[in-house]
Amino acid sequence: MNTDQSGSFRVVVDTSSNVPESLLRELGMLEVATSVLFGDDQFRLKRDIDLPRFYELLASRPEHPTTSQPSPQQFQEAYARALRAGAARVICVTVSAKVSGTFNSARLAAREFPDGTVVMWDSQAVSIASGFQAIAAARMAQAGLELEEVLVRLEKIRAGIQSFITVENLDTLARSGRVSALQKNMGNMLNLKPILTVDQGEVKPIARVRGRRRAKAEMLARIAAALGSQPVILAVSHARVREEAEAFMAEAQRRLNVTEGFLTEQDPAIVALGGVGTLGIGGYRVE
Repeated sequence: MNTDQSGSFRVVVDTSSNVPESLLRELGMLEVATSVLFGDDQFRLKRDIDLPRFYELLASRPEHPTTSQPSPQQFQEAYARALRAGAARVICVTVSAKVSGTFNSARLAAREFPDGTVVMWDSQAVSIASGFQAIAAARMAQAGLELEEVLVRLEKIRAGIQSFITVENLDTLARSGRVSALQKNMGNMLNLKPILTVDQGEVKPIARVRGRRRAKAEMLARIAAALGSQPVILAVSHARVREEAEAFMAEAQRRLNVTEGFLTEQDPAIVALGGVGTLGIGGYRVE
């Protein structure tokens, strides 16, 4: 790939946006890594730790993992690298500022560059729903669109994204403080599966159903109702349940008019919240 993008712009994105590796390379995106913490031990994703090693530690360490947003310095280095490679400007796409400090770190780093050099974009989403916007921006960069036009188009994409997520059980949500011990015990006893969505940048529960099969059916029904029969870009994300995610994607492709589909593994920030077995689906209509 020709990385000389003189006169255009380059996309910087955080690892929590779950952009597939193949697209990071193909579209010349620069990725800034979230850190994973087990007690006092801190690891930068994709540098100090990969997902297989993360799951090994998740199974063996007594501490519940937490995550930390990238530092401003990490974003500053990514911006500088993009500009050195010939980009005239940078757009930085991050997960929602309401669920992570990543956007603020990126914004602080942007202040170290001349006004207008780095444009911030709050995806108001998590996981691949944020990645959708980074991918779209990078494709528009390769197509030669001006950044101002890209921002207009990103507004439409952001407003049209539908995403839903469910968890295998409530244990990890309880450890992270999202549900009480009583809610966890009652929910697990009744096999209740919460369904969550992202609304105006915030993760919110919207339904509870009994059983995993019903949870998947409910998510699929909701996204089909929202997106209709028009062509859509779709993604299924998962936390170490690849075969189930593949089957869920196949069912979604039978139900929806999917022009492009992504299957992605969720990053540790999502796994630390929802646990192994977390499954998500998201998509938006193609213009």
